Amino acid sequence: MLSDHYSSLLAIHSIPRWLILLSGIGAVGSCFLGISRKLPFAPLGRRAGLIYVSLIDTQFLVGVLLYFDSPLVHTLWADPAVGMKQHELRFFGVEHTTIMVIALILAHIGAIRSRRAKEALKAYSAALIWYAISLALILFGIPWWRPLLGY
Repeated sequence: MLSDHYSSLLAIHSIPRWLILLSGIGAVGSCFLGISRKLPFAPLGRRAGLIYVSLIDTQFLVGVLLYFDSPLVHTLWADPAVGMKQHELRFFGVEHTTIMVIALILAHIGAIRSRRAKEALKAYSAALIWYAISLALILFGIPWWRPLLGY
């Protein structure tokens, strides 16, 4: 049986994934829009990226708390040789965590590169590349076999 604390953290971590996906699509879409219409990068590109990266950061913090409270992760690290052979233990203990940390880093790289770009086209292009790769990793790292609204 799952503890109330763990169940609450899992729900808090599970539901906002939809906001992250929507904000990622919005950030990538705003980059396409900015490039195609030759718009200034601020406020459209900057705001869309800020929302995307902020939501990922918040989700990451909840995920870190969840990781250290997870019975799946505890089981994996109690006996890694056995745990690594079980898909769900390996996925949440290693794969999901690694993929999402990389996605977070790439989103931050996109935000930094776009902020440092001198021209709007370069800012949008940098953001587009890094946010799109980050979003693709997030889509790949989501446990789609779990309930879509909850845990």
